[in-house]
Amino acid sequence: MNRTGLEKAAALLLTLGEDAAAQVFRYLSPYEVGELGRVMRELGALPRERVQAVIDEYEAEASRQTGIGADADQFLEAALTRALGEERARLLLSRIAGTAGSVRVLAFREPAEVAALLKDEPPQLIAAVLAQLDRTHAAATLEWLPDAQREEVVRRLAEWQGAPAEAMREMEDWLARQLHETEQDRDGAGLAADLLARLSPAAREEIESGLALHSPQLLGQLKAQQLELKDIARLPAESRTRFFKLVPGHTLLLALKGADPDLVQALLARMPDTAARRLRDDLESLGATKLGDIESAQAETVGLLRQMAGTGEIDLARLELAKAELES
Repeated sequence: MNRTGLEKAAALLLTLGEDAAAQVFRYLSPYEVGELGRVMRELGALPRERVQAVIDEYEAEASRQTGIGADADQFLEAALTRALGEERARLLLSRIAGTAGSVRVLAFREPAEVAALLKDEPPQLIAAVLAQLDRTHAAATLEWLPDAQREEVVRRLAEWQGAPAEAMREMEDWLARQLHETEQDRDGAGLAADLLARLSPAAREEIESGLALHSPQLLGQLKAQQLELKDIARLPAESRTRFFKLVPGHTLLLALKGADPDLVQALLARMPDTAARRLRDDLESLGATKLGDIESAQAETVGLLRQMAGTGEIDLARLELAKAELES
């Protein structure tokens, strides 16, 4: 809906009163409610002429509509079945009814938050999640995704024909875990670090230069919050030794079990031969591992890495230099 449409809808709801507006909100998505709410606050007190104009336009539009008295559920089911076929209509009706618990929670999150949750996931999973959101929210989330991901995600969405019930349950379980972790980690520093990483290089450099001058300690904290699992292979020797002493051995093994093979090879190449051989043997003997265990181990490993960088136990300046040399 464009700005004019939002203002008309907001004006009408303000005119109808709290009870009627509440009933209307029940049929809107959380994102739409948020958009309307913002416009309603901006409108404030409405002049009488504006109120009358909105009511007159609504009455004129309503008089041209049919089927207002029909049973909404019955009408929706019949219309969707005719348009999409029985199976796809049933899936869509299930989604409209709110059976997807974790996806329903995502509907209350800002698009930037949803994109931050999805940005490191495979395109097919991102597409599956976006397919469950209303189109306005999904489009806004797509805008926040990294440029390199958008084309592939759109391609997957274009091919989307629903997913088996088992796959949807797995997606729900994954979302529930991710949302639980983000609720635990919701802090200003983490949000600022994530947004800083998403800026263009020029904008990020400008902000970091200012922070380096006025708040160097804060800049260090934000840099620490941006560290990822792949940064383990770039740790200076002394920092890597300290990190390996503190991270539980089995946790590190599980984290590396599901990591990019290039990361594992880079890490092994920087370790002494004996230690590298032992780590390689341990990884090979680990066997099949649950995805949830790997994700938990990776989260714990990255959490420790960021914590040590934030307290100075990891030489963040030398790590940043190593990253810059690798990217140049």
